Amino acid sequence: MDDRWSYNLSILGRQRFTNYGEGEENFRTDRWEVKAFGTYTLFGKRKLSLGYMYRKVDPFDEDAGYEHRLTQQFAFLTELKGLRLANKIRVQERIRSSSYLTRLRYSISSDFPLNGESLDEGELYFIAGNEVIYEFNSLEDELENRFSIGLGKLFQKGQKLQLAVESQYSDLISEATSHILQVKTVYYFSW
Repeated sequence: MDDRWSYNLSILGRQRFTNYGEGEENFRTDRWEVKAFGTYTLFGKRKLSLGYMYRKVDPFDEDAGYEHRLTQQFAFLTELKGLRLANKIRVQERIRSSSYLTRLRYSISSDFPLNGESLDEGELYFIAGNEVIYEFNSLEDELENRFSIGLGKLFQKGQKLQLAVESQYSDLISEATSHILQVKTVYYFSW
């Protein structure tokens, strides 16, 4: 097998805190999703990836929706004494039960072990990131910013669990700016 290829599968559940209005829940599960990526290492720590995601939106509602997402990504990684700094540029096509959208995304994130300079099996690590998302070919262009912090645990090579809190500001180029605070739990499988 060519060692330039790697594969990643993740399962995510997202819960969020928001004000839905009088008499409605302020904390709820708003999605379940499964993502799969194939990644080819070009040179150094530069990588090209293709991915697919299936998402079930509001999975406990009668009128639950769905989304298929295709992702093309270029990423590069820098490491300094256990601190990893990742940059990702993505193009995504989102096919929803009610629409088709294209998004450009740029993210910068970091993770580092909480014990020592390298992450070993059974150890915890800290994660933080910021992402800017520009969505177009919908009725109106949208700009969004997401900042997250959290903790992860490496169980064994290729398997980790992450819990993060994310602050998401949407519609930044309109007068209808909104804010959501959400909790993300993700389990990753890599090989």
